[in-house]
Amino acid sequence: MFDKIAFRIQGSRIDVAGQSFPLGELTADILNIMPEEFDRLYALTENLGEGKDQEVMEGIYALLKERRLFQLLAAEGVRWDADKFREIVGDIYAFNQTMFRFIDRFLMHLKKLDPENYAAALYDFYTDPHLDKMMVTFFHNPMHSFSLFDNIEVRFIPMEVPGNPDNYAVYEVYSSETLQGFLKIDFMKAVMAGHVIRRCQNCRRFFLLTQGYKTIYCDRPLADNPKRTCRQQGAKNIAKQKAEGNPVLHGYDKAYQRITADKSRGRITEEEWRAAKHALADIRDIAKAGRISDREAESQMDKEALYQALHITRKGGR
Repeated sequence: MFDKIAFRIQGSRIDVAGQSFPLGELTADILNIMPEEFDRLYALTENLGEGKDQEVMEGIYALLKERRLFQLLAAEGVRWDADKFREIVGDIYAFNQTMFRFIDRFLMHLKKLDPENYAAALYDFYTDPHLDKMMVTFFHNPMHSFSLFDNIEVRFIPMEVPGNPDNYAVYEVYSSETLQGFLKIDFMKAVMAGHVIRRCQNCRRFFLLTQGYKTIYCDRPLADNPKRTCRQQGAKNIAKQKAEGNPVLHGYDKAYQRITADKSRGRITEEEWRAAKHALADIRDIAKAGRISDREAESQMDKEALYQALHITRKGGR
């Protein structure tokens, strides 16, 4: 039976089962257990004690092993009994629900991304007068509670750096009796290292940022178009929103699409398309600078007027 999760931390990385990850990465993966996945886990734990515990535990274990942390623990031959499975599922619920509110309401709205602001956000969360409504406590469910105190063993051990012979570093070597304890250390150490977990505004899943640049989109491939990422789609969405709110940008976008369609159909040449593209950009920039009105810009961006001004003859009709 599994009693403890053993791991070590050095710098901004955490080692579990001999593999190294940026602090926070394993926790972000656990946070991505979606409500429907958790419902399946919880439904299985409800069946424990009904006489088919081995079959039920295998079902729970199979679902847990979809996450990287449990794959690592499984590689070490870890197994749990029914009570441990209940505890693990309860920890997932308590941690995910509580940290979701912290990330969504406090971290996502920071103007500056750095360790000091992450710490300030955590302070605001813990001192918020409505903390009892955001944190999963015993009042919600005795089996699913976010604890403020965890029993963690820690030692500081000088060790050889993996892959760097004759190079040594002091590692913080931990062991946690609970999944919740492990997740908190990984999460809080990530915050201290300047890493932050954010929620993608496209796919709605959590992702880890190890640099303090502001983005609300992850780099995962789109489910319906694996050649594009959420970040690429996000940039397209932002551009579209800006264009919809600005008549000049909206007109530019429409005109650009029309001349590009003409090029793809062979109605204008590549050279003519480039000339039209540059002319559109000039009209857009002049209008944005206020040197011509939006109406004038719209008139000049009209495809027929644009082609006429550039002496472009469109092949194949109008």
